[in-house]
Amino acid sequence: MPDSELRYLSAGDAVRRFQAGTLSPPQLMRAVLDAAHAQRETLNATTAIFADSAMAAAEESARRYRNGTARALEGVPVAVKEETAVRGWRTTYGSLVQDRIPEENHPIIDKLLDAGAIPHIQTTTPEFSCLGQTWSRRWGVTRNPWNLRYTCGGSSGGTAAALAAGCAPLGTGSDMAGSIRMPAAFQGLYGYRPPFGRIPCAPGDELFAFAVEGPLARTFEDLVLMLNVMAGPHPASYAALPFAGLPQTYDDLAGWRIAYSDTLGCAGVCPDVRRNLHRALDGLRRRGAVIEPVDIRWDLDAISDVLVAGIFGLYYGEYLATMPEDERARLTTYVRATWEKFAGKPQSIAAAAACASRLHQDMERKVWGAGYRAFICPTTFTTAVEADFDPSVDPTVAVGDAQLEGFLGWTATPPFNLLGRYPVIAAPTGRAGTGVPTSMQIVAAPYQDHAVFQVAANHAAADVTGFYTHVFPEPRA
Repeated sequence: MPDSELRYLSAGDAVRRFQAGTLSPPQLMRAVLDAAHAQRETLNATTAIFADSAMAAAEESARRYRNGTARALEGVPVAVKEETAVRGWRTTYGSLVQDRIPEENHPIIDKLLDAGAIPHIQTTTPEFSCLGQTWSRRWGVTRNPWNLRYTCGGSSGGTAAALAAGCAPLGTGSDMAGSIRMPAAFQGLYGYRPPFGRIPCAPGDELFAFAVEGPLARTFEDLVLMLNVMAGPHPASYAALPFAGLPQTYDDLAGWRIAYSDTLGCAGVCPDVRRNLHRALDGLRRRGAVIEPVDIRWDLDAISDVLVAGIFGLYYGEYLATMPEDERARLTTYVRATWEKFAGKPQSIAAAAACASRLHQDMERKVWGAGYRAFICPTTFTTAVEADFDPSVDPTVAVGDAQLEGFLGWTATPPFNLLGRYPVIAAPTGRAGTGVPTSMQIVAAPYQDHAVFQVAANHAAADVTGFYTHVFPEPRA
């Protein structure tokens, strides 16, 4: 297999080939490292490449396969989002005012290492993960490998772009307003926003229930493999729930009723997004599900404002308020603009909680209480957001005749951060005329992970996209 195809090998296929002796971990590692070096001038998806330590770890994995001590993800390369602490790796949160070397791993890094995975690249984020695109004064602009003009999404955009460019089969992300699901959408990946507590958070983040860590992968099988390693308790976190693991295979959807909305009340939805969503719904019908529209019409801009105000009240507000003015001047434009918007207003966690309760009551009345097992809607309403788009300068994004609010108005992800106990998978549905992939969110009731994975498994079986098996990204300028 040539390196151009080897770098797109799934984690599941890689492990099977390692076990059979037809591929070695060093061979795969060399292929993905070559891809990581090659993307630096076009995508700018990495902050650092750890080739020497990765190759040494791959050699150790090869020995484990030979002596029969290989673990679940032995020898599989993993891209790590820059905000996620890896002992000894420089961490800046995409900011000029932050720079530290962690002394301890994030709990999910411990879990990945314990399973034999090999972190080999660190990936870009916007400053403080505060944007739906990935660019900053620290790291510059990260682009989409399907079309370099457009965004890779944010804030886990570097991870998603790296996976789409064949630099790793698996990657870590985090999500407080859509930061896993938006990048997964724009790169044709599977991305999971687990319910809070499913995956252990960093010590000190146990009260920050809007934000969770989660996996990104090119295939459904790999999403399950990675989640089963990352989930469950860790000694450093008191908020992680017990977890027995999810299966790789699922029954069809016979007897299932699934609700959907193709707008969520958004005034502008790209026709390609809508067309591909309905094609995916038809695929689920072929798998036995009854798919029906429901009248969910939310004020998404107001929901986003309540979410961001809650995030600032719980997490960023005090930090930025006490920051010296000379440091604040070094912040990226969108962080300063967001701070200025919310600095003089109530940053109420109570308002966020009340909004979340209203959203849940609406879902309970129209979806869960009406007998539906899952709910589906777009992940983003457009694919045509420029890679360097700055919502603090350009306040709107045009979608047809509609002008959507530029910060988060073009995405359907924020409501499900307020509904932080809902499991949500972003799954690819096709490509738009821009060349950029489209995506849907699969949502289940609180902590019903198995349900959301059963729908995603059937979507994968319907194979409406063929991404990364039949079509590799071909960047367009």
